[in-house]
Amino acid sequence: MPDNQIKFQATAAELKANNCHEDRATVRTIEKQEGEIFQIDNVNFGIRASGSKQLLPCNLPEGLQRPGKKIIFAGMVKEMRPEEMWAGQPFVLTEVEER
Repeated sequence: MPDNQIKFQATAAELKANNCHEDRATVRTIEKQEGEIFQIDNVNFGIRASGSKQLLPCNLPEGLQRPGKKIIFAGMVKEMRPEEMWAGQPFVLTEVEER
């Protein structure tokens, strides 16, 4: 991508507006980690990052919902309940930008 093109970035206020997974405890936080977007199905996307399970952000901005997109992100890994069988760990983004 040429340097003169603006890369996608979401503000903390934009990410917080979703109010997702507020009823779940935070298991741990992630700060400034590199990751890659992957597509789970026709409407759901996740993040793959080294040292982490697949993360399933509930507030991934539409501008980043493209498989293979490289990002730098931060957020909160949320608890998964015993009866749930998700493709990854519930996650809430607090910062994200295209790399």
